[in-house]
Amino acid sequence: MTRLFILILVFVQNSFAIEGVYTVIVQKQEQKKQSRWSLADWLATKKRIALMDQWLALNTESNIFEMIVDYQHYEFDDAFLSETKVSDRANLKMFVTLLGLEAEKEWSTSQLKTNHYNLSLRLLGSSQQSTHVNLLWGYKEIETRIYGDYRTQFYGAEGDLYLLSFLGASGRFEKIRQRANTISKVEGEKSRFGGFLEFYFIRLYYHKTIEKYSFDSGTSVTRKERNGDTFGISLYL
Repeated sequence: MTRLFILILVFVQNSFAIEGVYTVIVQKQEQKKQSRWSLADWLATKKRIALMDQWLALNTESNIFEMIVDYQHYEFDDAFLSETKVSDRANLKMFVTLLGLEAEKEWSTSQLKTNHYNLSLRLLGSSQQSTHVNLLWGYKEIETRIYGDYRTQFYGAEGDLYLLSFLGASGRFEKIRQRANTISKVEGEKSRFGGFLEFYFIRLYYHKTIEKYSFDSGTSVTRKERNGDTFGISLYL
């Protein structure tokens, strides 16, 4: 009986010893596997580095400071008067790397005109004269002769897509948050899309512009639209 117990004890000890050796061997193999070099790994790493270099090349800031001066001539159908109206707008944008400030002033004989100022954050692109996408947030002043004046927030996005070095497409969308005065509440949205030609620091462009506004007096809701064509020129300084 004593011999049997000794044999069992020796067997158990040997089993633990074998298991320990096996564990060490497995761990050593895992370490070798992690540090192993192969052609497939090298190609995969090279591809990842190439993609990272491409992203950095597209998004690395080439200019610390940018300023854009812009003039727009807007011809549109005025839903308030059911006739064609025109307005002129001046716009100024200033960017420091990714962050920008924008202000726009409108002069019009229409029943409605807007001014705005906002922050811009560039998510994609190395400058405003490259393919880029910006997020927008700011304040819009809406002046009407019938429903009074409003100062409300808006948010949106804008961007340019260069098809050639001198030719591209652009677009912008703004969502106007609801705001009330003593007469009614207003909310709406504005979108524009079109194309541009660029010659060095000068850009000529055309946009189709669509504006939608909703005025809620509490007893009725009136919806007005301004749809038209915008022609403009921008100077990139």
